Amino acid sequence: MIQNKTRAEIAADNYKNGYNCGQAVVVAFADRYGLSEEQAAHITAAFGGGLGRQRLTCGAVMGMAVLAGLEDGNSVPEEKEKIKTTVNAIQMMTEKFKEQYGSVACGEILGLKGYAKAEGPAHHQEIPEEYKGRPCALKVKLAAQIFEDNLKSKETSENTEL
Repeated sequence: MIQNKTRAEIAADNYKNGYNCGQAVVVAFADRYGLSEEQAAHITAAFGGGLGRQRLTCGAVMGMAVLAGLEDGNSVPEEKEKIKTTVNAIQMMTEKFKEQYGSVACGEILGLKGYAKAEGPAHHQEIPEEYKGRPCALKVKLAAQIFEDNLKSKETSENTEL
């Protein structure tokens, strides 16, 4: 962590500094997987605005999916256990995100024209001053925090098994 910031805080800063939602999340963890920030940004460049500004799946959620694959994903089709582990991890993380925002669809989360606004407890919290004008930084921060929590949980269970 840089300057005692959590990776979730770094991800929010990344977004506020111009990265799209997916880039902000993955760049915050790039060093963990031997990627440069530039590589991580390239891999996730099309994730902004809910997949190329189509307002589909939130880029921050797609960033979590990339990280789940980097953490435990399979590199060959025969690695069935790794596939199962990765799928289970992203399903669990997606549910945690939905618990807060009511959806993983960008257009629904933001209540944009043509989309019914999703409901969740996070929509009823006041946006801190530092995020005004860049409220998606909060979604990015949440996605990165969920991934951080997933890593901690995984590490705890691995230590318990020893």
